[in-house]
Formats: sequence, structure tokens, C-alpha cells
Amino acid sequence: MKKSVFLPAVLCTALWGSAIPVVKRGYEIFCIAGDDTAARLFFAGMRFTIAGLLVLLIVLIRRETPFFPKRDALPGILSLCAVQTVMQYVFYYLGLGNTTGVRGSVLSATSTFFAVIAAHFAFADDRLTLRKSIGCMIGFAGVIVILSSAGFGGQPITLIGEGFMLLSAVEQGFGAGISRRITPGRDPIAITGWQLSIGGLILLLIGLAGGGAGGITITLPGILVLGYLSLLSAAAFTIWTMLLKEHPVGKVTVYMFLIPVFGSLLSAAILQENVFTFRNLCALVLVCAGIFTVNHSKT
Repeated sequence: MKKSVFLPAVLCTALWGSAIPVVKRGYEIFCIAGDDTAARLFFAGMRFTIAGLLVLLIVLIRRETPFFPKRDALPGILSLCAVQTVMQYVFYYLGLGNTTGVRGSVLSATSTFFAVIAAHFAFADDRLTLRKSIGCMIGFAGVIVILSSAGFGGQPITLIGEGFMLLSAVEQGFGAGISRRITPGRDPIAITGWQLSIGGLILLLIGLAGGGAGGITITLPGILVLGYLSLLSAAAFTIWTMLLKEHPVGKVTVYMFLIPVFGSLLSAAILQENVFTFRNLCALVLVCAGIFTVNHSKT
């Protein structure tokens, strides 16, 4: 286990895992009403616009690639922006307000399985293998457990809660396929910066058009939360991209099983949710085992 991979990868997964409880706490700090869709999207738009600009600042400082994308890269960036920023986070921010942090963490982690399934149909060199298939089945078994009320107890599921979180995971999984198709020969950090900036601006404008700015109360704690979430996205995406550039993909992505672990534990710490129920632990173990199985490689 190389420390050069281990420490940055764990840092990224911890940052991504913290996003769900911090976003949910952000709803409280910004005094966003439970039914105020526009305010939630305005909140998301602010976060990703700032995050994208921070990533683009890194591109500008590095000066390793052109700052502005070439014309032939624009269709791919816009496609990625539409799927992996706009659609993914519309479902994410709306769904997260209607479910628990633990459920959100587990369901969001299923993007790994949707990415594997999408890659099977999109890329001839990335077909489903027995190992990946078993990993997906284990992971989706965890989803069944977290959503089941029979034998495990728990609150009912809803389309605008758990359903939207699953749709967000689907969008993220498909976005991973688009990203893989458009990044060869281009700077992935620059693509990420433009994707987040444009997508964040679109979310911001949608929220603004719906009156979302009026549904948010600006306070110093709120600014700190927004700053953390923006830095989280910028730092995690940049570090993860650099890891993928320097190391074999399997050696990096195998750590993704830690994201729902951090998400669940931090939901317990920040939101005072009860993580340690039999159902939650079973679901968490199954999803983490599925992610590890899908991404584990002997190479």
C-alpha cells in the first residue's frame, strides 16, 4: 500500500463523504424551507460556481495547458456539465432534503455500480466481468436493505427523497462514462473546472429565476459552510484527478468504498443521526463490499 496513494485518496473520500451531512446542515443554517426548491438549487449553484472557479484558478496557475478549451472539446464539456453537474445535483440537492444523511450516503455511493453498468455498453474494453457483476449485486443488495422497512424497521421511502438520490447516482454514473470518453488527450482538471463553473452557473440561474435568492438567509456560519463545500469540491476533484493521472485506476478507485463510511459516520456526528442500527450497518457493509469488489484489482 503506497502512502502516495493512500493518504490523498482517503482525504478525498473523507471530503466527499462529508458533503451530505454538511449540505443538510447548510439547509438549516441558510434557513431554507423544506419545500423551497429554488433556494436549494440556488445554494447548489453558488457552491459549484465557486468550486469551478477555484479549479480554473489552479489551471491558470499551473500553466500546463491552455486555459480556454478548444472548440472541439466544448460539446463534451457541455454534455458532462449537463449530466454530472446540472442533472446530478438537481436530484441530489432536492432528494437530500427528503431523506436522512445515512440513507443519502449509501444511495449516493451506488453511482459506482451505475458507472460499471454504463461502461459495459459504452466501451468495448470495459465489459462486465464476473467480479464486477458480483460486486454490483452485493452493492444493490445493500440498497434493498437500506430501503426496506420489512424486518429492519425505519421510515417509509419517497420518490422525492430516496428516489431522487438514486437518480442522482445514475446521473453520476453516466457522467463517469462521458468523462472517460472526452478526457483522453485533454487536461482533466481544466475539463472539471469548466464543467463545474458552467453547471454551477446554470443551477444558480435556475434558482435565481425561481426566487431562490429570497429563500436564503445569509449569515457568517452560512458563508463558512458554503466556503467549505466549495473548497471540498475543488480540492477533492483536483487531487483525485492527479491521483488517476499518476497511478493505475484500480489502485485509486478501490478507496471509493470509504465514501459512504465517512458519510454515515459524519452524519452521525454532525446531524446526530443513529447510524448504528442493524439495517443501516448491513446496508453500509454490503454497499462498501460491493464498491471494493468492483474496483479491486490485482494489478
